[in-house]
Amino acid sequence: MCIIMTTQEITDYFHFHNANMKSLKIGFDQVHNQIKSLLRSTNKNGDIIYLLAPNDPIKIELLEKEVALSRILSGIQVSWAEESIKRLFYEGNLFTDGQRDHLLNKKALDQKWYESLLLVFSIAYDLITPGDELCRTVKVKSQKRNLGNDLVNQYAEMRKVILEHLIPSFNIRNKVQHGEWKFAFEPPISDVFSQDLTFSLGRENIVTTTARFHIVNTFYTMLVDMGRFKSNAFKIDSIQTPFEYFYSRYMAKIIHQVKIIQNPHIDQFRTKIAQSASRATLHMS
Repeated sequence: MCIIMTTQEITDYFHFHNANMKSLKIGFDQVHNQIKSLLRSTNKNGDIIYLLAPNDPIKIELLEKEVALSRILSGIQVSWAEESIKRLFYEGNLFTDGQRDHLLNKKALDQKWYESLLLVFSIAYDLITPGDELCRTVKVKSQKRNLGNDLVNQYAEMRKVILEHLIPSFNIRNKVQHGEWKFAFEPPISDVFSQDLTFSLGRENIVTTTARFHIVNTFYTMLVDMGRFKSNAFKIDSIQTPFEYFYSRYMAKIIHQVKIIQNPHIDQFRTKIAQSASRATLHMS
């Protein structure tokens, strides 16, 4: 049964999810800072622990702590992605009650993002037909004559972002939330060890997780820009909507973060923080 909401209730729910996100951001920043503080920490002699020899027991212990904090950060990041999409459901004047109910009832997080993209795109470009508010019959690929190649290709590129750069985050969170922090096992019941999943999990760190955080934020902004200004409404330059106008800029931001994930240079990141702390210590002495 579809839940009918008043305008005020929709606004209230948006603020509820927004408050959740503010709390998550505090948590993300706190853990982020803890990791950086850990890399600046010293032993009893005042030496920066991360700059000690690789086989030093204290350094090994420090790196174990970093892994643990990084897994917590990964969990918060995907919780942020989940609350982001839930907040989108209550953006003002965007979804109908039926559409919102449809999205809320999608069990998997990836399906929430895929379906939200389809609905927002269909709303923005007048693809919704009477009796099909959930866009079950909408085939965006077949809309090139109606919308042009650019818009249809942009939709396909955004789906690709979900597939290649959001879903991997969701999969990592699933492993992290089930306690598989160092060695991962095949879903759904974790009965078989997976070298591939273990490798993917092992590549996650403060740099990759922060990049994933930025991808979610940019993608969310693209959806809001797309849905807020319909094709026959506001044009930022008399021709393009904000989504169309800023599309290349937003995609460039996502691509930049993807490159960081692919080559996070985590050792350089750690060394830079540790050496900076070392220089500060020497200056004080």
